[in-house]
Amino acid sequence: MDRGKKAVIIGGGIAGVQAAATLKDMSVTLISEEEFLPYYRMRIEEVLGGKDPESLYIHPLSWYEERGICYIQGSVTAIKEAAVILSDGREVPYDKLLIATGSRARMLSVPGGRKESYVLRCMSDALHLKDALEKAESFAIIGGGLLGLEAAYSVATDFNIPVSVVETAPYILPRQLDEDSAALLQEKLAEKGVTVYVSSTIESADDSFVYLKDGRKIAADVLCFSVGVNPAIKLAEEAGIRTGRGIVVDSHLRTSMENVYAAGDAAELDGRTFGLAMHAREMGTAAALSMMGEENDYRPSEPSALLKVGGIDVVSLGTPEGERKVETDGDKRRTYFIKDGVVNGVVLINDKASMMKAKAMLGKAYE
Repeated sequence: MDRGKKAVIIGGGIAGVQAAATLKDMSVTLISEEEFLPYYRMRIEEVLGGKDPESLYIHPLSWYEERGICYIQGSVTAIKEAAVILSDGREVPYDKLLIATGSRARMLSVPGGRKESYVLRCMSDALHLKDALEKAESFAIIGGGLLGLEAAYSVATDFNIPVSVVETAPYILPRQLDEDSAALLQEKLAEKGVTVYVSSTIESADDSFVYLKDGRKIAADVLCFSVGVNPAIKLAEEAGIRTGRGIVVDSHLRTSMENVYAAGDAAELDGRTFGLAMHAREMGTAAALSMMGEENDYRPSEPSALLKVGGIDVVSLGTPEGERKVETDGDKRRTYFIKDGVVNGVVLINDKASMMKAKAMLGKAYE
């Protein structure tokens, strides 16, 4: 590849930074609209506990400088055929463009007259939420997903106030855990001051309480929503690039616009969008290889999630669906999900040491 070729990346998340690190023999420009250097988004609840934003940075500024990566803190307002336009009017030319704009947090609109609610998606969200929590006597979070539970545990531990989690599913983390494993985790959360309301739906909220549809009310000086995300596709849509739920790409991460690629949360492959850091990292690498002209088909790995709450290590691999086979060893618990005779998913409780072995079992016969 001619070193004079210009690669531009929009987005400073895992996918964008991974692509920047992978690209060779091209001049690379990475554009991020956040005021902070790229950071580990899945760790932002640590900021609630007092960590400095800088401690979450993926790399220091010197890392980009040493690799000749031009880092621009700015907002892209338009994608043209051979350049992107910044909000200050500057044009940044490209030969190859990667859209890695990530996703935006959803916010529910509920009646009741509550003046302010929060989300927890980016660093500025975490800092605003931290400021609010320092004056609060109670906290409620709507949504029992990975980030919501980690935030709930962090707040209960660091602020020593009652914390409530409202989850519509029959148990927490239904995409990652089986019901028994979720119950164990919920018990540990309760020990730390986190009350989980499953099979529950918010009906309204005022500045002091959240009201559930079953008539219960929950104290909530501060209310946060953790109810999923929407892929950030506005730039692509305005540029005439094909979109569905996300930016539609082929197996080489190419979009419908020539020389333009997409990766991470914003991308849609075979009708599927992705919300895990592992897939963002994979796609960042795959997109960079395609941008360099290497013909490689991207195939997403089986999903996995690692969580530590209340002293419990939880590892979820694959999909927790099928006949269950449970192995216990003291406080360790391994649950295998068997479908059509093969291991479809694995959940490990307090047994991270078995993770590699469990990964190797996915897709193979359970013996």
